[in-house]
Amino acid sequence: MRIIFLVMTLCVLFNNIAVADDHKVAVRAYQGIEYAISHWGPTVKLLEKKIPGHTFTLVPIVSLKEVIVRAGNNEFDFVITNPSSFVEIEQLFGARPLATLNNRRADTAQDRFGSVIFTHVKNNDILKIKDLEGKSLMVVSERAFGGWQVAWLEMLEQGFNPQKLLKNLMFTKSNTQPEVVQAVLDGKADAGVVRTDLLERMEAAGKVDMRYLRIINNKDIKGFPFFISTKLYPEWAFAAMNSVPVELSQQVKKILFAVDPDSEAARKGQYVGWLPPRDYSTVRALLKTLKIQPGLQ
Repeated sequence: MRIIFLVMTLCVLFNNIAVADDHKVAVRAYQGIEYAISHWGPTVKLLEKKIPGHTFTLVPIVSLKEVIVRAGNNEFDFVITNPSSFVEIEQLFGARPLATLNNRRADTAQDRFGSVIFTHVKNNDILKIKDLEGKSLMVVSERAFGGWQVAWLEMLEQGFNPQKLLKNLMFTKSNTQPEVVQAVLDGKADAGVVRTDLLERMEAAGKVDMRYLRIINNKDIKGFPFFISTKLYPEWAFAAMNSVPVELSQQVKKILFAVDPDSEAARKGQYVGWLPPRDYSTVRALLKTLKIQPGLQ
C-alpha cells in the first residue's frame, strides 16, 4: 500500500510540475491572428529553446477587452501588448514589465510611437484637426492605444472634443488597423486613426498608395522618420503576470535583452531587440486625463 501511495504521490507531483512548466504568452494581435503567429512565434520559440524544461505557447488575442478578461481568468503567464493595455493589466493584476520593444522601422530603431490622423486627399475641407467637426472618424476600438487613445488626447489638447464635435465616431468590426485605412480610401469614413509607421509599412507592401492620403496635424520630431500627428509614447511591453516566479521572469528578461538583431526572432518580429522597461508614466497620465479606468467599462 505504501508503494502504491508513493507512486500516486509522485504522479501528482510530476503532473503539477508539467503544468507549471507550460507557459502561455498572450499577444495583442492588432493585425489579426495569422500575422501575430508569424510575427511573434519565433520569439516565443526562442524562449523555449533557451530555457530547458519549460514550454512556451503563443496565444494571439485580437480584442483588447478579451486580453483583460483572460488576464483576470489567469489564462496566460506573460503578455506582449500595447502601453495602455499593459498599464491596465499592471494596475488590475499586478503584472510586471520585463522589457520594452525596440522596433525596427525603415532601418532605424524605434522604442516610441504615436498616432497618425489622416484623410483622403479628395477631402479638401479637412486640413487640420478642427476641420473634423461634423465629419466621420474611424478608429480601431475604444481601447486601442495608437489606434485611438493617443489621437483622442491630442484632439482634446487642441480644443477639439471628438465625442461632441464629430458627426460619427466609428469603430472597426475586425479590431484591426488596415480596416481603418481601407474605410478612408473607400470613402466610408472621412478620416481615420492608426499607429505611426503602419501607413509606411502598408505602402512598402503595395497595400496603399500614400498619394491618396493626407496626414492631419503632421509633426516633425527629430529622430522619428514617420508621419505622426501626436506625441510619442513608449513602445509595447513584454510583461510577466504576478503569478510567474521572479526567477523565471529574470530568465525571460535576460533572453530578451540578448536577442540578436539578425536572429529569426528579431527578423520575423521586425524589431532590433528589447530594452529595459521604459517609463510608462506618460501612459498612466494619458489614461487619467481621458478618465479611462482599468477594467471592462
